[in-house]
Amino acid sequence: MIITIDGPAGSGKSSVAELLSKKLNYIHFNSGSLYRASTAFLIENDFDIRNMSTYSKIPHLCFTVNYENGIQKVYINGKDYTNQLRDNAISILAPKVSSNKNIRKVIDDFQKIFTRKHNCVIDGRDIGSFVFPDADIKFYLDCDIDERARRRLNEEKMKNPNITFADIKQQILQRDEFDKNKKIAPLIIPKDAIIINSTDLTIEQVVDKMLLYINAVN
Repeated sequence: MIITIDGPAGSGKSSVAELLSKKLNYIHFNSGSLYRASTAFLIENDFDIRNMSTYSKIPHLCFTVNYENGIQKVYINGKDYTNQLRDNAISILAPKVSSNKNIRKVIDDFQKIFTRKHNCVIDGRDIGSFVFPDADIKFYLDCDIDERARRRLNEEKMKNPNITFADIKQQILQRDEFDKNKKIAPLIIPKDAIIINSTDLTIEQVVDKMLLYINAVN
């Protein structure tokens, strides 16, 4: 079974997907980690990522994903890029990489092959809309912009004590604008998706709502 969770930055997709997968004993597949790992790989190989959309040829990318103590590990051509996935530079440049149709095809193909062998909860910005439009169950997780900024601020303060709420909110607004206006696979609500607003809900409450829908289908 494939369960997808789409939604904007900071809506809680990854946290919800991780807990939901544990409740169901499914694999939590974080699609964004593949783009982040690709970004780290391209930086190492001196690609001008800010002009990624212009590249018609890309280097060979062979992905491997496995799980150690519940943690998703991502390899490209045999090298582990997991520890680089949350670097700030990677976060800034990964959306540019996701706009390259050739890289998207490699990653989409890998995800489809991987999910043939596993029950998965997959989160992303285009998972239920473009990558798995025929997923068994599709969710769209929404959240108020101020609440998303507050959540992200709590995460970022540990890495950058000087960052402000206004800084984070502006970053999220810019990311929303980029995601919604991408030429390839923009952020939309997938057809037939169950919309859940997480603004006033805990992660556990969101997962409980999802389980009600999933159990009803099953």
